Amino acid sequence: MSDRIARCLGSLFRLLLVLVAFGASLTAPLDCALAVERRPTAPLRVAVYDVPPYGTVGSDGALSGLSVDLWRRVAEELEWEYRLTPVSQMETILSGLEQGRFDAAIGAITITPEREARIDFSYPTHRSGVAVALPKETGPLAAIVSYVTVAADLGTLIVGIFTLLLLLGVVIWLIERPGRSSKPPPEDSVVTLRDGLYWTVVTMTTVGYGDKTPKTPLGRLVAVVWMLSSVALVSLLSASLVSRLTAERVENSSIRAESDLTGKKLAAVAQSSGAEYLDELHLKYEKYDNLAEALSSLANGQSNAVVNSVGALQYLVAARFAQVIRVPRVLLAPAFMAIALPDNSPLKKPIDRVLIKITASPEWKSVEELYFGR
Repeated sequence: MSDRIARCLGSLFRLLLVLVAFGASLTAPLDCALAVERRPTAPLRVAVYDVPPYGTVGSDGALSGLSVDLWRRVAEELEWEYRLTPVSQMETILSGLEQGRFDAAIGAITITPEREARIDFSYPTHRSGVAVALPKETGPLAAIVSYVTVAADLGTLIVGIFTLLLLLGVVIWLIERPGRSSKPPPEDSVVTLRDGLYWTVVTMTTVGYGDKTPKTPLGRLVAVVWMLSSVALVSLLSASLVSRLTAERVENSSIRAESDLTGKKLAAVAQSSGAEYLDELHLKYEKYDNLAEALSSLANGQSNAVVNSVGALQYLVAARFAQVIRVPRVLLAPAFMAIALPDNSPLKKPIDRVLIKITASPEWKSVEELYFGR
């Protein structure tokens, strides 16, 4: 009897262990989810990449910018405490995340394969991409230089027209010059070679003053042929000049591919998305500590183009270099910016959830328009 009771108790005990284990397996995912969403116990250490308009330090020492505004909304939604630290070098941010000195990093941080191999990223925060800044060529001098360049390219056509002008001037003078008659020719006759050249030019340009006109039948026949030919020649010259000027402006106004960058003196900020893009193409470029220095080199003629993320380029050019630099509306490589995080960060899931909500709202769209004026 006692053995039967002992066996029953043993069976009940084993059944109880199975039920406990099964219940633990059901609650484990919930416990993990709660752990992910658990509020950090200490203020988060957040690095701010000091590149306006995404993040910058004001004269009073306060941090502001589009990415700073977005982070504050995320932290408020999640009820997180944090401490912002401005950082001017991208490598400092990447190594800080790898070594645990920062819990997150915000600002003009583009998602690239090189960075993805070292750290993690949140849901995209801003549309971005690699763009190029070029010197702005304006004013009378630039127009004259452009016109002379195009005229030199059309040298063969222009020389041919001048040769034809000279030839026709000689021909009309030989036909119309006075003979041995003692009777003086009319004042509007083509008497000298100078008169012949003058008449040829005036006729070609369709001015037709009428102060010098052919009198002989052969001379008038040549005049009719020259008038019709002049219309075609002037049209050809005008169309060639306009088309070449337009083509030159288009070629100089935008850089659309790798081939357009080849042979130019390029500049980029060290460790920036523009620098990584040029490294992938194996193109040589001058490295600068910040975007303002790179754009100054372009304004001073030390470089031909600056490659960087489009938002930062457009903002800084509009603020400080609008008179001498332009940013064509062409992206060399579309991309996205995001909040940078250490690998396997528990902050990623809650940040992603809140970012999707905030960036899809009309209110956030209006905030972006305030910074970029779109």
